[in-house]
Amino acid sequence: MRARGNQSKTSLALAGLVLAALCAAGCSSQPGTSQASVGSCTQFGESAIRQHVTVTALPPACRGLTAAQVNAAAGTALRSAGSGVRGKAARRERVVAASHYLAHMFVPVPAPNSVSPLPVAAPLPAASAGWLSKTAWGLLALGSWLATIALGLGLMARRELRGRARRPARRPRRPPALNLAHLVLAGVSLLAWVGYLATAVTGVAWVAAGLLPLVAGLGMALLFLTYVAAPAAPDSPAQGRAPVLIVGVHVVFATATILFAVLAAIGTG
Repeated sequence: MRARGNQSKTSLALAGLVLAALCAAGCSSQPGTSQASVGSCTQFGESAIRQHVTVTALPPACRGLTAAQVNAAAGTALRSAGSGVRGKAARRERVVAASHYLAHMFVPVPAPNSVSPLPVAAPLPAASAGWLSKTAWGLLALGSWLATIALGLGLMARRELRGRARRPARRPRRPPALNLAHLVLAGVSLLAWVGYLATAVTGVAWVAAGLLPLVAGLGMALLFLTYVAAPAAPDSPAQGRAPVLIVGVHVVFATATILFAVLAAIGTG
């Protein structure tokens, strides 16, 4: 009997040791904290949405993951909250309502490089992309117009002053009406051009540009009567004639005026 009692006590002691070893092995195999993964982070977000719990900090189930992984898990949880809801509007409302619970789960993703992008040059305006605008042509025409008229008035005043000082006995070969018509047409065309610059009406520009050939024709007629049809005698100085240089500059400015006015009128169309 004593032998049997000692044997049973020994068996119980051995069984206790085996149970203690098994418990120690089982407890050592259980991790102190669960491993974080995208799936566990997603499950945490879905659970928070179902239980209407607002997440105020990054949960342990998401710690150790990258910012992109955490954001992907939160996005998947939000999409699952809207699953099963019919209609895009209702699904969107459900996702928006659920996003309030996971607002603190989203982590800002840093930029891969901190290098700032190169500045992009602004596109050039269409008016300055290699060709002058209609306003520039109009102002150029106005400037050459004023210069042409100023030179013409100077030539006429010089001729009248010298003609009165040396008036010949014979009849003048240049009729005054021709000078007057040349001056009046030039003034009318200038006023029309100023009106075009003030109103930007295309028709007014073409009227002013159309008068210029008539003004130029009268000017060529005056030059013909002065230097070709009435040559001076060899022994007498030319009376009332203007210097050739001033006349040439006057003709150059007149030609430039016609060119600028036509280009400005074409640009308005």
